[in-house]
Amino acid sequence: MGIRQIIFTTMSILISSCTSKLVIQSEPPQVEVSVAIEGQAEKIKLGQTPLEIEEAKLNETLKLTSDSAQWIQFIFEKKDFETKTVYLPSNRFGELTKTFKIQMKTMDANSTTVVKMMRHFFNAKKFAETRQFEQAHQEIDKVIALDSQIPQAYSMKGGIYFLQSQMDQAANYYTKAIQIDPSFDEAIKMLDTIKNKDGKR
Repeated sequence: MGIRQIIFTTMSILISSCTSKLVIQSEPPQVEVSVAIEGQAEKIKLGQTPLEIEEAKLNETLKLTSDSAQWIQFIFEKKDFETKTVYLPSNRFGELTKTFKIQMKTMDANSTTVVKMMRHFFNAKKFAETRQFEQAHQEIDKVIALDSQIPQAYSMKGGIYFLQSQMDQAANYYTKAIQIDPSFDEAIKMLDTIKNKDGKR
């Protein structure tokens, strides 16, 4: 289910002068650049490309010392482009300027659609968990609008109705999920559960 493709690349480093800084360029320009220490979730925004940052400032931002031996994670993000991640060792910049250029890859139409669908699925789940059912339905309806042949969308919509104790509607959407994928186990089990709860079915 990974939506954003994380790409680990080896940078081509061009030595250009005798100051200690990084020069970051990208194609296209105006890519958002963030940094983090490998293994840590928190990331800090540096700005947009083209970007220059001194090693001392970077170390200060990440609270690194000169004898640190950690990898710095550079994250490059731009709308409609695949996210790219690059790693640099924290203690190997030396006394030179290092220039590197990032080539961003356009996110294809299928990837863009999948990203949108996963966001709506996530939002629907969060709304359902907090019993904001109207918003949850709206998010799942957006998934169905993007692709009407996703059984998980109908099953989740059935699950939201189930939480609302609207068993007729729940059974209807579980049935739709099974019509798309007759082997969809989750919907089959939930439909059986509804039938067992209500002998009329």
